[in-house]
Amino acid sequence: MEIRTYIRFVVAWRMIIILGIISLIYACSCPDEKISHLSVIAPSRHTLLAVTPSLSLQLTGDTLNKSYPQLRTGEAFPITGILRVDGILYRFMGGDSLRISPLAPLSEDTVGWTGKYSFLFPGKGWEQRRYDDSWWSEGKGAFGPVKGYYPAHTLWGAENIYVRRHVKVDNKDALRNHKIYVRYVCDDWLKLFCNGKYLLESRYTYKTKCQRLTDEAISQIIDGDNNILAAYCRNTGGPALLDFGLYIENKTYAEANPATLKKMDVQATQTQFIFQCGEVELQVDFVSPSLSEKWDLTGWPVGFLTYQVRTESGKEHAVEVLFDVDMEWMFGKRKIDSWVDKDWRFVKSDSLYLAMEADETTFSCMDGHAILSQKLYVGNEEDKDSGVLLVGYEEGRVLQYDGEALSPLWNSDGTREVKELMKSVGNRYKELKAECDILDNRWNTKAFQAGDKTLAEQMLPAYRNFVSSHRFMSSSDNKLFCFGDTLGNVREAYKSFPALLFFHRTDWMRGLLDPIFEYCEDIHWSKKYPPYDIGLYPVASKQVKLENCAVEAAANMLMMTTAIVEAEQDFDYAGMHWEQLEVWADYLQQKMKKETYPIIGLLDENDERVKCVLGLAAYYKLIQLKGNL
Repeated sequence: MEIRTYIRFVVAWRMIIILGIISLIYACSCPDEKISHLSVIAPSRHTLLAVTPSLSLQLTGDTLNKSYPQLRTGEAFPITGILRVDGILYRFMGGDSLRISPLAPLSEDTVGWTGKYSFLFPGKGWEQRRYDDSWWSEGKGAFGPVKGYYPAHTLWGAENIYVRRHVKVDNKDALRNHKIYVRYVCDDWLKLFCNGKYLLESRYTYKTKCQRLTDEAISQIIDGDNNILAAYCRNTGGPALLDFGLYIENKTYAEANPATLKKMDVQATQTQFIFQCGEVELQVDFVSPSLSEKWDLTGWPVGFLTYQVRTESGKEHAVEVLFDVDMEWMFGKRKIDSWVDKDWRFVKSDSLYLAMEADETTFSCMDGHAILSQKLYVGNEEDKDSGVLLVGYEEGRVLQYDGEALSPLWNSDGTREVKELMKSVGNRYKELKAECDILDNRWNTKAFQAGDKTLAEQMLPAYRNFVSSHRFMSSSDNKLFCFGDTLGNVREAYKSFPALLFFHRTDWMRGLLDPIFEYCEDIHWSKKYPPYDIGLYPVASKQVKLENCAVEAAANMLMMTTAIVEAEQDFDYAGMHWEQLEVWADYLQQKMKKETYPIIGLLDENDERVKCVLGLAAYYKLIQLKGNL
């Protein structure tokens, strides 16, 4: 039973490699011509737009016109897309619950607010609505250094502070069918209550945070001015700060009808939606140009979505497309810059850049929202029925690797700017879109020839998923390094290899392994097996997971190296690291000789004895290739 299981897993891994090589041969034999039909796939969750790991939009199912896309952290990306047709609004992207108005504003949204406070513990029940706070001190919020960066009005210099804020609600019925939020900023440790109901606990936050109230908490709100927001905050050192307030969703686009989704199609480089908006059909394509092959845009922190309107009747319609992004929700600040550079209207807040073609485009800013809109024409001869929204993001942290700062691949000389990349992509977005159409057709055909719809739904989205979760860096000797959030993670690299092999991205496969080889070939690493990882972004050379996972890591590295050699039909890559590969193979061999494993039922692919066999099988394959290539 045990030997048959070993053989089964060896064969399975070999089949993955063979599948990748077959796919490569098929790609080389097919011309880059557009075919007439794509087999539609719609995975349950996928990367909608790959920009950077910090700003890659994820989508669950076909919910684009029902809720906001999400970042990889699970936070909402607060973008709303509206198409206005003859004065009627249709929402094709996002929701309307993040635009908020104050019931009890923060200090930075007003001239301050009045509250009761105590630096001493006031006794049990201090957070309840019926508690008597008449003996407390009265002061103006926020609390903290009155000459600091934040608009604080009452000095807080003690370790602890207890604050009660009375909130007036004129008509509780007006809150029905609205989401209610509490917003806050604290330094260092906060507990927050609403009418005695516990809401949240938070550590230091340098920017304003926002959390939705539960239905139970909202039910405690009453008419009048005796609603209580109560906060306890503790300062563990340095300047202290406390501000909090209550907000309600504004429903600015409450009158907008959800656009009717007619089609959704997820391919390797892009996702397409077709909506019906009254008599006008809207097509929206989310394109990740960093997957381009004709132009090498690997790692470029830019994505874009194109939009086009059309009608079957030929009747003319007044059409306007609008994108609304809540910058304050994302960054906790309202500073928004806008300018026109040549043919492009740019908007920037914090690290996020947006751009649209300047012609027929207007920009407005309201309550921390950036709003870009463009007039479109449908049903006439003017060629203005389409446009593009560019999205760029600049990650501020520098990757520290072996004592040096690594530059992102797109800015290896340190002179390039995100806005310049965006203009470069924008000026040829139609060509990039056409190339991505060709790539998607090719890979769609490959996926369905290699397997069924299930395989296609696993493989095609995996390409964008990989780009969305990895940073492409340039090493000091001009090598390409691919780093996830956990740097040099052998297990995660192993999981990525089947998809990269399918798309024949051996350059990215090398980029995953090269930093691990460098780490192991350094004089400071003396173990006979690879590490699980080499650090947590943005600092390498400081392991996150210290347990060994030794057999798994050694076997995975041998199998991945073999996959690269077989895909490239060139032994050079293994040859550069042959001594290290021999050390890992010897470690697995010794492990097999020394360990006595009990036979307990069927074995899975992560069992150590299976990993040993797979790793050694890959090493013996390398020995064969060494003499034949």
